[in-house]
Amino acid sequence: MPERQDSAVTSIKQHVSIEVFAWLTRYVGGIGGGRMFFTEEFATGDDIKTVVRKLTRRFPDLDQILWDSENGQIGASVEIIINDAFLGITHTITSEVRDGDMITLLPAWDGG
Repeated sequence: MPERQDSAVTSIKQHVSIEVFAWLTRYVGGIGGGRMFFTEEFATGDDIKTVVRKLTRRFPDLDQILWDSENGQIGASVEIIINDAFLGITHTITSEVRDGDMITLLPAWDGG
């Protein structure tokens, strides 16, 4: 009878980079200027919202700023950029992320 060998399942870890920019850095341990970078691991099929939520759940103040508490959608005070394109141009909040994607959280600019 042949010996049975257990086969190891090797999973390839996938990551995206998340850049937090300008005054938003104060909500992730920064000084409220410049930029900070984070690396988030994700599973195949995860979308932009899932990955960004992973980050914001670790930083409750950022979570409150970023997400509308009534509907759970992205709030008006922050723009999300995916690989140099604003959300809504080439991606939606429910688009799947891919290994190596860059997500930027950028404060929305208003005024004159």
